[in-house]
Amino acid sequence: MPKISLLLLTKNEQDNLKQWGSWIHDLKCLSEIVVVDDESSDDTLKILKSFSSSSLSINIFKRKLNSNFSAQRNFGLSKCKNDWIFFLDADEIPTPETIKYLNNLTPTNRHNYSFKRNIIYFNHSISHGQCLDDKPIKIFNKNEGKFIGPVHEVWQSSAGTIYTQQIIHHYSIKNLGSFLEKINLYSDIRAKELFDQKKKTSLWEIILYPKLKFINLYFIKLGFLDGVPGIILSLSLSFNSFLVRSKLWHLSQK
Repeated sequence: MPKISLLLLTKNEQDNLKQWGSWIHDLKCLSEIVVVDDESSDDTLKILKSFSSSSLSINIFKRKLNSNFSAQRNFGLSKCKNDWIFFLDADEIPTPETIKYLNNLTPTNRHNYSFKRNIIYFNHSISHGQCLDDKPIKIFNKNEGKFIGPVHEVWQSSAGTIYTQQIIHHYSIKNLGSFLEKINLYSDIRAKELFDQKKKTSLWEIILYPKLKFINLYFIKLGFLDGVPGIILSLSLSFNSFLVRSKLWHLSQK
């Protein structure tokens, strides 16, 4: 079984990382955690260093984000000692079943490994709507591709993908306020990306994109099955579509 490097981006993640201590050492397949930290001012780095052991090294590199998550991840890849990478965000935790799967996995070249990601929102597991098709590649060979996209970055590779159906819990929404702050930040980055690509928007796009986004998430992707959390998430993400197009319009007026 090849050893695996865990790639992690951080910025003031102490609250999320406090939960990692209960499971991180159960991942026997890991030999190192490579951290790219964006000027954390809390106890993020202190907590990470506490995970160090004779079988798990913690390698921290400080690098400012500059609104490009892919650049951060690709930089981190260049610092990983192992070819096989498991990439997580600080607000993600694999289930015990997924940890068992990882410890027994022997990855093969020309294959990426995809995992199902469910959002945990006020102790509700959301698996429909935005999460229905949320199956990001989480294990891959670093020599077979790269991360692309400044935000919501994805692993681009010519290798085939194995959909494991193993679940990772995504604690991305602490409360509605912090979720809206994140939407505001990500819509800034997305609007700038579209603007740099010479994209333009219109009155009809600003009106229709949010409506179509909501219909897709809540009805077509069955967000209504997740109850109140499902409609909150669907409406919030349709608002994100409104913000992206509105901010793109503002940029075009300058």
